[in-house]
Amino acid sequence: MATTAGTTRQPQVTGWTNWIVIAGSLMILSGIVHMLYGFAGIFSQDWYVYMSGTTYMLSVSDWGWTMLAIGVLLVGSAALLLAGNMFGRIFGALLAVVGMVANLALIEVTPVWSIIAIAVSIFILYAIIAHGGEMKRDDHPEQLA
Repeated sequence: MATTAGTTRQPQVTGWTNWIVIAGSLMILSGIVHMLYGFAGIFSQDWYVYMSGTTYMLSVSDWGWTMLAIGVLLVGSAALLLAGNMFGRIFGALLAVVGMVANLALIEVTPVWSIIAIAVSIFILYAIIAHGGEMKRDDHPEQLA
């Protein structure tokens, strides 16, 4: 342990790390929901989707695999973010931006949910950018020298 004038240097932990814990928890929850939607799409054999009086022809199975992959990426990124990993911060911020754009594209189909999801993505992005560095643990400062 590094010492300064006879005192041991302790890592500084502030209350702002709770923002990252909440953002990581929201990312895990979102990832689980995406995975559930993905499994529902994979096991569904429909080719037609009816929404708001409009019929869309698409492979629900392909959509399900995409949702499953996004869910796995969200959970993995959240785990890295909570561990204080820089890659987790970068990838989490990227996923939050992609989520905002995707929900902006779907705002006509589901306006209330899209606005809520965009607000959550903004919260996650703020937490990662403003306070993500505080999750990095400084348990072994002698290894940094």
